[in-house]
Amino acid sequence: MNEEYIKKIEKALGEKIEHTEIVSDSNNIVIKFVSNCQVYYAKFYKNRGTHVDNEVMLYNCIPDEGKKYLKVLKYSNFELEGEEKFSIFEEVKGKTLAEIADRKGISEKLAEKVANAMWDYFSIISKVRTNGYGNLSGSLEGKYDDFLKYLYEYQFPTTETLFLNPKTRKISSIPYFLLEKNAELLDEKYSCLTPIDSNFKNIMIDENGDVKIIDPGAVISAPLSMGMGEFVAHSYGTKVYEKFIEKMQASKEEKKRLSIYGILSSMNIMAFLVRNNIGDINLSKPFGNNNTFFKLIGGHLKIINESVNTKNQQEDNNLEK
Repeated sequence: MNEEYIKKIEKALGEKIEHTEIVSDSNNIVIKFVSNCQVYYAKFYKNRGTHVDNEVMLYNCIPDEGKKYLKVLKYSNFELEGEEKFSIFEEVKGKTLAEIADRKGISEKLAEKVANAMWDYFSIISKVRTNGYGNLSGSLEGKYDDFLKYLYEYQFPTTETLFLNPKTRKISSIPYFLLEKNAELLDEKYSCLTPIDSNFKNIMIDENGDVKIIDPGAVISAPLSMGMGEFVAHSYGTKVYEKFIEKMQASKEEKKRLSIYGILSSMNIMAFLVRNNIGDINLSKPFGNNNTFFKLIGGHLKIINESVNTKNQQEDNNLEK
């Protein structure tokens, strides 16, 4: 254990801590510790992943009614210049949705609770308006003036990775085909704070039965539907997806838009797995979902094609009239 981390935590709290343990050192350094019989987590932000971790910014700017879905922030030093950035959060006890799905399955009642909570969370976070589009780094300013340009450039590394792998080459052109054919549908001309990693491992049911988003720092500036599509990517084929679509009363056009984002999200994850040689890509699945990414993409394509066929049929009927 690095003594410098412990000293910084103790200085921030003004008291000694004990039972320290590094629980993650991947993108950020996360240290679990005890203070006054209460368990906390300190996160030192290294931001080595694809996205900057904006958890503190999110907590500070989300409307108060949305904080119930987040861990309680006890301390952060983001306002201090020249300091290594870190924050301290209270522990959330419970089971992740991925754990529940793997152990005993998600009941109808729980699926409805999660779907309602996620719909409420998305609605609340969307009240935080942003400028521009794209990745964020401690502010609400994206660097892209055009959302479609951001989507196009964001998908390029994914397409390149999947094309160069024989197992995924056949699907590598799907993102740009979808962007070309559905540019008007996706170009919604507004931006807000949008979550993009709402997977079942980041959604927890705490000891009180409440829904918590335990790692919410992956947020971008985009239309809210992109964030909901990312959630759909992880939940499609489960009861949670069915309840979510029912809750939002989604039209065929909205389902199509969510499925497009669902495909883009699934392919981005697949590219990450291929790039890092993680597992057998043919068998890879989202956390807590029994469907492979290939099967999920096929399901979303079916929804998209059904929407196209319905539109063509309507146009034919109008011509006949």
